Amino acid sequence: MDKKVAEQVADATRKMVSSIAGLQKINERTMKELAKQQVNAAESFVSVTSKQIKGLGNLKSVQDVASAQADLVAEIGKMMVDNARQTMELLSRSQDELKGVIDQDINDLVEQVKSGGKG
Repeated sequence: MDKKVAEQVADATRKMVSSIAGLQKINERTMKELAKQQVNAAESFVSVTSKQIKGLGNLKSVQDVASAQADLVAEIGKMMVDNARQTMELLSRSQDELKGVIDQDINDLVEQVKSGGKG
């Protein structure tokens, strides 16, 4: 293998390692954000449920209990929908970032091949 080819291989390897590191950073940040979001959601669910339990002592009739339960279900349902929406937004942003990195790397590789490794 001549020196030029060896340099091209070494350069391509460096770029690949750099790309993998970039992808890993995006993945790591995404996982941290998802974990934080899930902790926040769990805290919110516990808070809403504990308020509901505290309020049970003030209820006088079966209708009051049914109404309180309906309110709890509605509030938790809204929280779940909000959490799902936030998760999808986060994953969509991460997907766009990953696609951008991959597209750029492919474009760089194509240009390097076209230029015969001179770029």
